[in-house]
Amino acid sequence: MFALIRRNLKIYFANKIGVLMSCLGALISFFIYIGFLQENLTSSYQSLPHAKEMLDLWMISGIVAIAGITTSFQSLGQLVKDRESRTWDDLSLTDLTPFKINLSYLVSSIFISTLMQIITFFIMAIYFISVDNITIPDFAILPGLVFIVLGSFGASTINLIIIDLIHSSTTFSRLSAIVGAAAGFMIATYMPYGTLSKSAQFIVKLFPSSYEAASLRSFLLNKLSKKTLPAVGRQQMIEYLGIHFKIYGYQLSNYNNALMILGMSLILLGLAAVLTNLYQRKN
Repeated sequence: MFALIRRNLKIYFANKIGVLMSCLGALISFFIYIGFLQENLTSSYQSLPHAKEMLDLWMISGIVAIAGITTSFQSLGQLVKDRESRTWDDLSLTDLTPFKINLSYLVSSIFISTLMQIITFFIMAIYFISVDNITIPDFAILPGLVFIVLGSFGASTINLIIIDLIHSSTTFSRLSAIVGAAAGFMIATYMPYGTLSKSAQFIVKLFPSSYEAASLRSFLLNKLSKKTLPAVGRQQMIEYLGIHFKIYGYQLSNYNNALMILGMSLILLGLAAVLTNLYQRKN
């Protein structure tokens, strides 16, 4: 299985243009924000202390999570190609079970997604530190990295289920554009969580990456919000920006978010195993 993981990674990184486009695809939301949305959003929240810095940190968190979704989906395109070319069928003749074969694609996707999220984070952090003079809290780096890995796991499992339902590269390419456009709405980045309807908020909470984004927002904004906002105003900001979700009135902590991501990912992984077995029987 490790040989298959290495093979998938080599194929992905051998395509330099593909890697570059995958990275740029993850940064499209960043370019849209600094080019079109930043000034409008800042003027809308000008009564908020350090509004630009808060919005920059909030956007970093969301775009990093978006990058985890889009890059993991792109990396799993190799699974579609292998099934279309019948390479997957050849692999199934080895001593690897169908589940282990798909697990190798999943592990490759998690690694790629994690790496791309880290790159995305540093590109945005360097820009905002240089241009907007924001401060990235040092204590947020390590726990943020943990949630980036967890978010990669969650995004890859849900994308694996989608990929299991795709049987051609043409369908994959079309769906890739949809996933890229929808990712920002799925985790409440293009629109603040507090502006969404109850049903839309419920949908947001169905995606593991939403909890990654929420925890990243918490790590990056916690110190600044405590310093600049009164308790009431801070709680309103937490609910409005989706820094901490509530389920049945209970406000989730970062520890709860980690458990949610792990629990949802394991359930999705089980569902992916079922779909893999169905595919094997069909073929």
